[in-house]
Amino acid sequence: MGLYEYKMLEEAKQWNVLWDKGTYLTHHIEPNEKFNLYALFDFFVEVQLDSKTDKIVCKKHFQTGQLLDKYSGSIGF
Repeated sequence: MGLYEYKMLEEAKQWNVLWDKGTYLTHHIEPNEKFNLYALFDFFVEVQLDSKTDKIVCKKHFQTGQLLDKYSGSIGF
């Protein structure tokens, strides 16, 4: 499944695929937010959490770019 096909899925199905098929890679912590990075097929999914409640705020999917840059020191590509 590619990024386009993943984005075409309903939101609940996207989460199911992420939890079933995704591979946790690393995390990034900022003062008010935490981010978990997962590899899924040929792209990445970043899950943003509220640092106080640990509840999911949102998720973003991407293949390269600025979102991936903050993890460059913690994962080996």
